[in-house]
Amino acid sequence: MNIDQYIKLWNQASIHVLDVQHHFIPYEQYVSPYPLPENGFLYTVRGHALIHVDHTAYPTERFHMIHSGKGSILQIEVLDELLEYYLVLYRPQLLLSNSNVYALTDHHYVLDTSYALKPHHPVIVHDKIKQLQQAWTHIHLLQEFQVRSSFMQIVYDILEQLQTDQAQNTTTDLVTQAIRYIHEHYELPLTIDSLAATLECSPRHLARLFRNSDIGQSPSDYLIRFRIQKASELLIHTELTLQDIAMNVGYQDGYYFSRMFKKYKGLSPIRYRQERRQQLWSPNMTSTMSDFSIVGLDVHRYSDNDSQNHTLSGGTFMMHNPIRRSAVLMLLLSFTLLLGACSTPTSSTTPISEGNSNKQSASGDNATQGSTRTITHDLGSTEVPAEPKRIIVLEQGFTQTVAELDVKPVGVADDDKPERFPQDTLAYIEGYTSVGARSEPNLEVMRTLKPDLIIADTSRHSNVYEELSAIAPTIVFKNDTANYEDIMASTRAIGEALGKSEETTAMLENHQQQLAKLKQSINRNQSVLIIAADEEASQSFQVRTDQAFHSSFLQAVGLNYALSDTEEVSQLMTTEQLLAIDPDQLLILINEDDPSVLAGQKDNLLWNQLKAVQTGKAHEVELAKWSRQRSIPALTHIMSEATTYFQ
Repeated sequence: MNIDQYIKLWNQASIHVLDVQHHFIPYEQYVSPYPLPENGFLYTVRGHALIHVDHTAYPTERFHMIHSGKGSILQIEVLDELLEYYLVLYRPQLLLSNSNVYALTDHHYVLDTSYALKPHHPVIVHDKIKQLQQAWTHIHLLQEFQVRSSFMQIVYDILEQLQTDQAQNTTTDLVTQAIRYIHEHYELPLTIDSLAATLECSPRHLARLFRNSDIGQSPSDYLIRFRIQKASELLIHTELTLQDIAMNVGYQDGYYFSRMFKKYKGLSPIRYRQERRQQLWSPNMTSTMSDFSIVGLDVHRYSDNDSQNHTLSGGTFMMHNPIRRSAVLMLLLSFTLLLGACSTPTSSTTPISEGNSNKQSASGDNATQGSTRTITHDLGSTEVPAEPKRIIVLEQGFTQTVAELDVKPVGVADDDKPERFPQDTLAYIEGYTSVGARSEPNLEVMRTLKPDLIIADTSRHSNVYEELSAIAPTIVFKNDTANYEDIMASTRAIGEALGKSEETTAMLENHQQQLAKLKQSINRNQSVLIIAADEEASQSFQVRTDQAFHSSFLQAVGLNYALSDTEEVSQLMTTEQLLAIDPDQLLILINEDDPSVLAGQKDNLLWNQLKAVQTGKAHEVELAKWSRQRSIPALTHIMSEATTYFQ
């Protein structure tokens, strides 16, 4: 925008203030997209929001000014508990009788320019806005003169600041572009690297700009919060299932989406839906003096001719067309495979079309052939380097196994929570690159690490096996749904893939010795059950069956595990169902940020009838240690606890 020309137009224009509105919008109150009937200044005085003008998003907090022209589509998303703002609508008219204006009439659109700024003297501007609003709402003879006078004082402050700050703020521009891109593509597998590449800047520079801007957080965290916000709207205003909502906001795994939602909202998605629908209310959002309401209008694009309106279908955030979305995903997948085909070495591994898709039998022997060896896994057989050097591990239990065998991975799926690893494992693998969540690893980051081996989980990663294999040779084993014997078998195979067969054998032999000692130190004549409070229902529990890793390990020790199931690793049960089983021992899984189950159930009469509760044998144990960490090395950390519990 040419500031000098903009100021010149203001000098020549006749200004008519048409409305002064004062609004309060609570958090999560849906506000329909609003076409500005005239030019307007929007000034925020409380709260944090994203204010969209057409296709540009402006992050705002207290004391921000946004200007836009007639016909612009305004969309407001409140990010805090309450947003308070003023909206001043005005009409500029150029005085065509003035000969100095003829040269400017072709540039009349400049007065409609959208921009945002944070006033240098916000308290003074706020006072002037309040004076303007008071003059508008109190009718007296000098009202029109006072309104115009107050308004022009505000405009003068704005023009003075624009003239002072003529140099465009590159930081705001890049952040705004990034925000807009996130809003339009949040359902895709975005990363800070891909976002930075789109904006033609470095990821580190983009992250620094975000932290130093009004956003005040990383691009990744902003993306997560935005996805959770969109999921909140879908939970309240639609009947979509959790899996459908997860897919619509960019998560392929419904369980992972539920975990992320609870982390950021403090409630499970189902409970959030129930409580918010009960609390939903619709306060009057408009000024009593307003001729132009900002809520509940049909969306129309205003043209220069007031007699012609063109409908703008939908809002800023409609659900994405599944056909369009699938086409985009297929395009991205094709591009990913093309890049993988161009960059994956072929001299030391069998091509994907031959080595990874053809199922070779175990009788093919795992003997080293040249510089590779064949590893049989849950999805077939894969040629891997005889001595892999750059390894990516996509499951926590496998990471512990790799570290125990003195191999440092270059990449780990750590859910962005490295603190959940045991301290000895974390200390050894220090310096790795996070490749995101276990349920949704970041393929772009993985590709930049140039791995020569990927170790993945059967239940989590079978659907992306081909994509993983396009990056590097990939072997896949059960971990998330594995039992004790599954882990024993996968440990041997992983050790072989790493060229560490002898070290693996020694580790397993040492484990068997510890197991024998544990059997001798406990009372095996008792039953046990592992449970966790269910996220969706306060009086229900997720109960591990004998198919789960830690449950089957306790069976291997000689204890009587109290719940059998030939297929599932977990069952949902009520307190009554627990009482029907009534085990001697209860191990209650507690996450690091979960409330105490024992304290929460102390007034539950049925709970207090459980034998384990009455005898003091209901123990709260770390979920990470007794559920998430599924590996032979992890068992070393729980054996001492088991000795204490099962005496």
